[in-house]
Amino acid sequence: MLYIVLIVITVALIIQSIYLLYYRNQIKDIGNQLSFISEHHSFKMIQTQIKPKEIYRLIDLCNAMLRNQRKLNQHFIEKKEEINATMMSLSHDIRTPLTSLDGYLQLAERSQNSDEKTEYVLKAQSRMKGIITLMDELFLYTKLKNPDYHLELEPVDVIEVLNKRLFTFFDDFSRIGYEPNICMAEAPLFIEGNESALERVCENIVKNYFMHGEGALSIRYEEKQNEVLFHFSNMLKRNQLLNFDKIFTRFYKEDPSRTNQSSGLGLFIVKSLMEKMNGYVQAELKGDQFCISLAFEKSAKENRREQ
Repeated sequence: MLYIVLIVITVALIIQSIYLLYYRNQIKDIGNQLSFISEHHSFKMIQTQIKPKEIYRLIDLCNAMLRNQRKLNQHFIEKKEEINATMMSLSHDIRTPLTSLDGYLQLAERSQNSDEKTEYVLKAQSRMKGIITLMDELFLYTKLKNPDYHLELEPVDVIEVLNKRLFTFFDDFSRIGYEPNICMAEAPLFIEGNESALERVCENIVKNYFMHGEGALSIRYEEKQNEVLFHFSNMLKRNQLLNFDKIFTRFYKEDPSRTNQSSGLGLFIVKSLMEKMNGYVQAELKGDQFCISLAFEKSAKENRREQ
C-alpha cells in the first residue's frame, strides 16, 4: 500500500513539475513577444498555445495595454501633424500682413507726394490692426483650448448686448451700402451667459458676414420655453463653397489661396464660447441663404419673470 502511495506521489510530482515547466516557458515566451513588439514597434498581439486561466488573463491584459498604447501613439502622431500644420498656418497668416505692412511703410517713406504718403500710412495702419486682431484671436484660442478655462456665467440681457455690438459696425454697414434687417425683442431678454463672450460671438459672426457674404444681413430671434435662438442669415458670395463638416473647426478657411487676413479661427471661437456658455451654434444653407443659429439657455431670472 505504501508502495502505491509513493508511486502516486511521484507521478503527481512529475506532472506538477512538467506543468510548472510549461508555465515557466509560457511566461518566458510572453516576455520574448513583448520584447519583440517593443523593439520592432510591431502591431502584433501576444499569442499562446496553452491557456491556463491565469496566463489567459495576463495575455488579455497585455493585449489591452498594447491596443491602448497604439491608440495613444496614433493620437500623438495626429497631434504632432496638427501642431506642424498649425505652425505653418500661423507663420503664413502672420508673415503675410507683416510683409505688406513693411512694404507700405517703405512706400510711404519714399513717396514725395503727401496724398500718396497718407494713403500708404493708412494701409499700413489697416495691416497693423489686422495683425493685432489676429494675435488677439490666437490668444483667445489658446485659452479656449485649456480644459480648465471657464467663463463666469450670469444673467445677461442678450438683446442689449447684441444691439450694442451691432452698433459698432455702423460704418462698415454704411460702406457696403446695406443696412441689417433686425427683428429682435424690444423688452430685455435674459440668458445665462457672459457679456464679453457674447460680444465676441456677435463680432465674429458679423465679421464672417463682411468677409464671405453679400447683400443684407438678417438677424431675427426665436423664443422657446427654456431657450432663445438668434438666426443670422445672408447670401453667400458667388462661387463660394462651404464644407459644413469643417466650418466650425480651427483654421478652416473657404478660400484655399488664403489671400484675406482671416485667421480661420472666427467661427471656431464662436462654437467654443457658445459651449462655454452652455449653448450651441449650428450652420445651414437654406436656398441661397447661409444661416448661423445661436441657442442660449434662458436664465432663471427670465423664467421667473415669465411666471
